[in-house]
Amino acid sequence: MTFVRMLEHNAKKIPEKTAITYRDSNITYKELNETVNRMANALIAVGLRKGDRVGLMLPRVPELVIGFLSIAKGHGIAVPINFELPCDKISNIMDSTSPRCLIVHNQFLELARQSVPPGLKILIIVVGESKAEDNLSWEEMLKGRDSDDPSLDINENDVVYLNYTSGSTGNSKGAVTTYSHIYWNTIASVSALKLTPDDVHLCMFAPFAHPHEFFARPLYLGGTMVLLDSVQPKSLAKTIYDHRVTCMMGLVPMYEMLLETLAHKPYDLSSLWLPESGGMYTREDIIKAFERKVGVPIIPVWGSTETTGIAIANIPGEKQVYGSVGKPCPTYEVRIVDDDGKELGNGEIGEMIFKGPAVVQNYYEDSINSQCFRDGWYYSSDLGKKDKENNFYFVDRKAGMMKVAGLKVYPMEIERVLTEHPDIKEAAVVSAKDRLRGEVPKAIIVAKNGKGLIEKEIIDFCRERMAHYKVPRIVEFRDSLPKIGSGKINKKELQLETI
Repeated sequence: MTFVRMLEHNAKKIPEKTAITYRDSNITYKELNETVNRMANALIAVGLRKGDRVGLMLPRVPELVIGFLSIAKGHGIAVPINFELPCDKISNIMDSTSPRCLIVHNQFLELARQSVPPGLKILIIVVGESKAEDNLSWEEMLKGRDSDDPSLDINENDVVYLNYTSGSTGNSKGAVTTYSHIYWNTIASVSALKLTPDDVHLCMFAPFAHPHEFFARPLYLGGTMVLLDSVQPKSLAKTIYDHRVTCMMGLVPMYEMLLETLAHKPYDLSSLWLPESGGMYTREDIIKAFERKVGVPIIPVWGSTETTGIAIANIPGEKQVYGSVGKPCPTYEVRIVDDDGKELGNGEIGEMIFKGPAVVQNYYEDSINSQCFRDGWYYSSDLGKKDKENNFYFVDRKAGMMKVAGLKVYPMEIERVLTEHPDIKEAAVVSAKDRLRGEVPKAIIVAKNGKGLIEKEIIDFCRERMAHYKVPRIVEFRDSLPKIGSGKINKKELQLETI
């Protein structure tokens, strides 16, 4: 079943149940479906045809969900655009995808206008107040439109959106994503994480990174999604408390900020039974600290744009193996292979490859498809290993691995040790050229609360905990580290600074 049919089903079976909660307002499934239909009919009226692309530049607001669903119902293809990218990068995405129109929040309107490639005419639909007369407003689009379902023939294998990667190690690539990919990932995650129709979902991912994560699970289950457009920890804690959120999808820094907030004001977060953590390594001390404070441990998972969401997960309620991202979710096959594609044994480090009905098959107009998609498998460029119980461990990005005097060194291994230091808040390790060894690890560190750290102290700390060739030879201190939109540290920028 496609998610647009799930919406129709819920509108008929549970019309008065809350589908979306945003700030102090609720949108029922009946209201959501009617608004989606009105916008879909409006898009068709301004010329949207099957396969046309529609760009989305929206924060975590109801129009993000409504816009995505209405593009789907209108037979279009959604293209979420990272509004944190510079104009030239956004322009490249627009030039490549040639969107029929853009749905843009007024705070990103000027950026969108500046990013439209010369000679390309794109209708801009503005969410929120705007003084620009050459655009259409969201409200104008909805006014007087029919609220009946356009009833277009939608096939589960139709492309529904171009899911762009974060671009942390290279240029962003649009994973060609179908209804079927989203359906099978939803089935897998609901089963692995033991979700129910009673759950209230809060997704704190960037709105341009996997935006289907905001609605796919709630639509499938007939649950409620809560949208929060702020990343302030007090707002996050208050939202969980006020709306009795049960499931949260977030990144490690968000859970760390929550813990800091709870140390000063004891919000009741007892409704939260599934704090799901993806996108980066989740330290054991954070998992345990969260369990002590909230009553449940953080649940590490692993997923990617190309797997349409989580593909490996720890199981709630079961004993965690710290450091592991869990076991493969239902419908996913996962292997660890060497450079020749040969499967490796337990404990051996190699590339993680994935197969299954939720795994995409190609990137949009990209020349590297043959490198990443071979014989039905997606080659992730992520290095991992597994143990005899089939628990998987993410080791590092393949591109990040360095060789120090011919010996393999994984930056993430060093970063994990560094963040065990009580006075280190964040750490990133990149490669620095060295005349004798070829390259050596360089650590870039953010101290906690302005603590005064010195290079020798960090090097001595590492020497006690790792092989000598892995110890950083260079240590740099900063007030902050650059981030990409998903919240991950921008290693690409740091590496370019080091070259």
